[in-house]
Amino acid sequence: MNIRQCVLALACAAALSTPLSGFAMVFAVNEGATYRVTDTEIQSKYKQVADDLGKLLGQKVTVVPVSDYKAIAEGLAAGRFDLAYIHPTHVALHGLAVDGYQLVALTKGFTEYRAHFLVRADSPAKNLADLKGKKLGTPSPDSITSVLTRSSVREAVPGAADAMAYVPSRYQDAIPFMVEHGLVDAGVTGSESVAKAWTQSGGRVAFTSKAVPVKLMMASKNVPADSVAAMQNYFVSLEHSEKGRRTLEQIDKKGFVPFDANALTAVNRWIATGLK
Repeated sequence: MNIRQCVLALACAAALSTPLSGFAMVFAVNEGATYRVTDTEIQSKYKQVADDLGKLLGQKVTVVPVSDYKAIAEGLAAGRFDLAYIHPTHVALHGLAVDGYQLVALTKGFTEYRAHFLVRADSPAKNLADLKGKKLGTPSPDSITSVLTRSSVREAVPGAADAMAYVPSRYQDAIPFMVEHGLVDAGVTGSESVAKAWTQSGGRVAFTSKAVPVKLMMASKNVPADSVAAMQNYFVSLEHSEKGRRTLEQIDKKGFVPFDANALTAVNRWIATGLK
């Protein structure tokens, strides 16, 4: 067990031992592995949300940042989290399909996340088939962007995904640099703003993947239906009040929308093709 996992275990244990109106609820937050967000920043950002939910549900809610994807997946499988806000689609959908979690809401502005394949203006690549056998810059192999990359390539060009040389980068904003300076033949980003800036500077987007939702708000199967409904109403209603809008501004989100989890079944099947 590494240091981060130890901290997570201690935080969960502390939350579960808090004698306030019964057990404290553990609210796990994952904002993505390839974005520069610290655990301290996450705890500060989501404090108001946790306080609001605590008042709504009548028990303390403790924010537990979990940036490691393996740790968040293991926590879902073990049922350690009462509420979980998870960036990577593949991890969240597995939690819904296998671990029994309930979908509370999706995040506005993050319901159609795509992988954009960036190439230089002078690149001959026009589609995924043209990238077979090439060097492809990607974020962390476990990131949702990399999963979308492999799912897209395996669907479009059978055998091509394993023929490509993947060159991972810790952060997505390094991808354009890699492509621009010829370190890779193409690079993949999930950021709309990065893709837009790339084309505005003269580069091209050779291909864009199917869209999937990221940043899913989920509740444990042990959370009663009335509490799930109350939390869904809370998140969906945030944008409709001044106080709620201030809370959304603090967590840097536009709002939340309800969604039928059953409609994500096909998405989960497709994404699974991009897992290692």
